[in-house]
Amino acid sequence: MHGPENQSQTHTADGYIIKVNTSAYSLEEVEAAADSGADGLGLFSTDFMYCNNADLPSEEEQYRIFKKVSQIMDNRPVTVRTLNLKPSQVPALNNLGLPEQCRGVRLGLELPEILKTQIRALARASVSRNFRLLLPMVSDVSEILKVKALIDGVQRELNEKNIEYDSYMEIGIEVEIPAAIVLAQVLSFEVSFFNISENLKNYTLAIDNEGYGSNLIHEYAPSFLFQIANLAEEVRKRKKSVSVESPLAGEPAAVPILISMGVNELIMAPGQIERARQVISRLTVPKAKLVASKAMSFRFPEEIKQYAEESLPRLLK
Repeated sequence: MHGPENQSQTHTADGYIIKVNTSAYSLEEVEAAADSGADGLGLFSTDFMYCNNADLPSEEEQYRIFKKVSQIMDNRPVTVRTLNLKPSQVPALNNLGLPEQCRGVRLGLELPEILKTQIRALARASVSRNFRLLLPMVSDVSEILKVKALIDGVQRELNEKNIEYDSYMEIGIEVEIPAAIVLAQVLSFEVSFFNISENLKNYTLAIDNEGYGSNLIHEYAPSFLFQIANLAEEVRKRKKSVSVESPLAGEPAAVPILISMGVNELIMAPGQIERARQVISRLTVPKAKLVASKAMSFRFPEEIKQYAEESLPRLLK
């Protein structure tokens, strides 16, 4: 974890900066995010551009949307996630026969024109210097290197046409697949930030929300919490940013545990932001670590949650 810093919209009582962000899955939700007072958009999903269109969205269409988002957010940081839908969820791809597992960065590399179009549109909009690029479903460093090569090609084309863009735009990965945790040390040399997705819990447990074993799904599942801790410990050594998406990030009692692990960005619903800031501002990291250490000694998620909730009032005194 970085040491204390002096200025931040949200920081612990002992001065550690914690970014409190929200998410948006449509332009209407961007409006709500802007009004929420969030530090930024920790996740702006581009999936809505593809859901209801018979054709793939053009570069110009995406460029206009990104510019609009930047304006609505008043140049606060925006993390843009590339297309993450399954092929069957994209009408324009229905006839290609692609497997459902071919989504996220896998789909972008299988059909590079889709990813290239998104990157070109985002690069052109990035002159405001408030965008970050988030790649979902990353499982291997080779995927990052291929995307970086594609980005290099886009930048060469923009340079040739004298089109301005942010050449320092950060690249991060949305951690869904346990392989990304295993390769965290290698991946941290290639990306600037890690967003821990709710899907990581399901992939770790090899179940979904409604199928067999769904009774094992719990926000405080020990395997999920240990995955977060392991990733944060590894990548924060290299001063990389780590965020956790809701619903866990929106649980007030979970905030001390996540901060103690080294998580420095939280992504939650707009209505949860004020309470989270109240919790963060009254925390000290050493006390949070004591609570987290005890909480993580329990075997069952219900016990972890109960202890975290019972400890919160004492932490905030």
